[in-house]
Amino acid sequence: MLKLYFSTVILTFCLSVSTLLAQTPTTTSLDDTLQLNEVVVRGYATNRRLLETPASVSLLTRRDLQQRFGTPTLIPSLNTLPGVRADERSPGSYRLAIRGSAIRSPFGVRNIKTYWNELPLTDAGGNTPLNALDVRALGRIEVIKGPSGSLYGAGTGGTVLFSGLNVPANKSLVEISALGGSYGLYGNGLTVQTGKNNSAISLSYNHLQSDGYRDQSAVVRDNLSLTGSFSVSPKRTISVLALYSDLHYQTPGGLTLAQYQANPRASRPATATLPGSAAQQAGIYQKVGYLGFSHEYRWNDRIQNTTVIYGSTTDFANPFITNYEKRTDQGLGGRTVTQIRLPNGPLPTTFTVGAEWLRNFTVVRNFGNRAGVADTIQTDEELIARQSTVFAQAEAELPAHFRLTAGLSRNDVRYGFTRFPVRSAGALPATLLTRDFTPVWLPRVALLRTFGQRLSAFASISTGYSAPSSQEVRPSAGGFNTDLNPERGTSYEVGLRGSTANGRFRFDVAAYHLKLNETIVRRSDATGAEYFVNGGHIDQQGLETQLSYDFLLPSATSPQFFNLLRIWYNMTLTDYRFRNYQQGTTDLSNNRVPGVAPTTLVTGIDAETRLGLYAHVTFQYLNEFALNDANTVTSDPTRLLQATLGYRQNLGQHWTLDLYASGDNLLNQAYSLGYDLNALGNRYYNASPARNGLGGVRLGVKW
Repeated sequence: MLKLYFSTVILTFCLSVSTLLAQTPTTTSLDDTLQLNEVVVRGYATNRRLLETPASVSLLTRRDLQQRFGTPTLIPSLNTLPGVRADERSPGSYRLAIRGSAIRSPFGVRNIKTYWNELPLTDAGGNTPLNALDVRALGRIEVIKGPSGSLYGAGTGGTVLFSGLNVPANKSLVEISALGGSYGLYGNGLTVQTGKNNSAISLSYNHLQSDGYRDQSAVVRDNLSLTGSFSVSPKRTISVLALYSDLHYQTPGGLTLAQYQANPRASRPATATLPGSAAQQAGIYQKVGYLGFSHEYRWNDRIQNTTVIYGSTTDFANPFITNYEKRTDQGLGGRTVTQIRLPNGPLPTTFTVGAEWLRNFTVVRNFGNRAGVADTIQTDEELIARQSTVFAQAEAELPAHFRLTAGLSRNDVRYGFTRFPVRSAGALPATLLTRDFTPVWLPRVALLRTFGQRLSAFASISTGYSAPSSQEVRPSAGGFNTDLNPERGTSYEVGLRGSTANGRFRFDVAAYHLKLNETIVRRSDATGAEYFVNGGHIDQQGLETQLSYDFLLPSATSPQFFNLLRIWYNMTLTDYRFRNYQQGTTDLSNNRVPGVAPTTLVTGIDAETRLGLYAHVTFQYLNEFALNDANTVTSDPTRLLQATLGYRQNLGQHWTLDLYASGDNLLNQAYSLGYDLNALGNRYYNASPARNGLGGVRLGVKW
């Protein structure tokens, strides 16, 4: 039934689009941030227009990241994209799922590859410190949905490409900012940029703190980032990325339905056998440092290479209800990509070849937790993770406006584990274990056809492979799981995108079917500590739609009151179900996968005026979805209304002022932005803030 529905929707939509495209074009001054046929994507290393990219790619610009929502976090912006769901179980605790469930991620970001201008941010263990990034230092996010192993290595979830703030050419800029709001929210920031002397340098410092809506949910975060790009010769460019994040957030813990309804602001209370979150001072202390260098060399206009190296360090502490984990991690890695363009043959082709190598060394010790203080040591372990990828891709222009993309990668993941004896266990020898997964080859094939300058369609087949992350082979309770197998999957996808002749109406529609084998799912033991098992097969079907309409077009010859007046609508329909899934003696086949809403609707209005006033209104709706594998508990529908009203104006030739006020959860709905899936004791609920607001100011000077 769902497949038939998808087909009907796409067919009806295509017929409507054909009618719209027949309209007479009008002369307009195009803005490359607004017009679909001018938007360039960086995914798959081709730097082509989005219209010519045979993959599902969504973009977030600086307006989406820093202006649409007042609260400086990544979560609300990511949740506007179809097929993307970001959770925040407590302030600072992020989860991210792209075309999939968060059943593998009780916390953190897994099964997704992330990069900052070719520099890998995801470590060799498959983990991404998304909460170490500050949205105020970002200028663009590109999300590639579905398996993309032909260029970015192993994974079934997707790939996220980050970019920093654009640096003004031949100018310098200083901007200071401050904000304050409900529940003790306060933040400030400083950005210094210069784009002179063949260089582009951006330095940002940002601070954020909040008392939190719930008991035991305060957060304090400081971020420092430095990006630089230097043209040392006409052929050579050297870039640097330095990041430092100091984050502490408290974790209030999940509530049962009765506790959630009685007092959603409460933290997890004590039971007869376990203390509560507040008594144990449950929380996360995380310091992350990252330093990376990039070297780009252009031999000529046809051949160029980009090679990057990086090092990272993480200092992590997690007082939990049952234990106190301390972890240090050192990461090292590199990536090289060579692109060769052959534009003059009978079939103009671009070849991309490269390799990536990552290594992480982790020391983990678990202690008892006595009211937030580490007590007697329980386990002393080391983990080494290695990941290597070799890849190649060819993109050929065929006759009749077709473009063929074919790629292949070889992926190798290995773990080494050592458990040292602790004093209480006596003089026992150390335990040495390894887990080497058989290297796999991942192909991807995509075919795209353009119809003029404003319409294209594509079809693709891609394979995915996701080895268990380091947090899954070595879960928080300690030990090493030698029985956990990687996920394997194949994705089939078709898409259609384009715009009307005058560029006012734009659309992007994609339907996919992903078959996953050996799906990794989370379990909890009697103390609440998680562990992971393979849970059979999952069929994932989905339909994603992005629509937008501009009520006016920018014009340099006849200025209008509105510079921008747009309405947009994003829809995600999913049908994710277990196949051949046995849990003990219970057959859960055909149950819905928990954590995935069958219907997600996001709509918004963006308005910017010539006088400097601007407004952004966003409404999100998620229908109820399962919270456990048995489908015996479901969420409530989510209805979330958010709005920002601001005034931005130039003060003379050098100064700019931006004042804004934002409201969140304006309908004052009781909802949870992040559920604990398959939670022990039915503690599924993490209440999100009631109606709240904030105000802020940005002041900049440019010369």
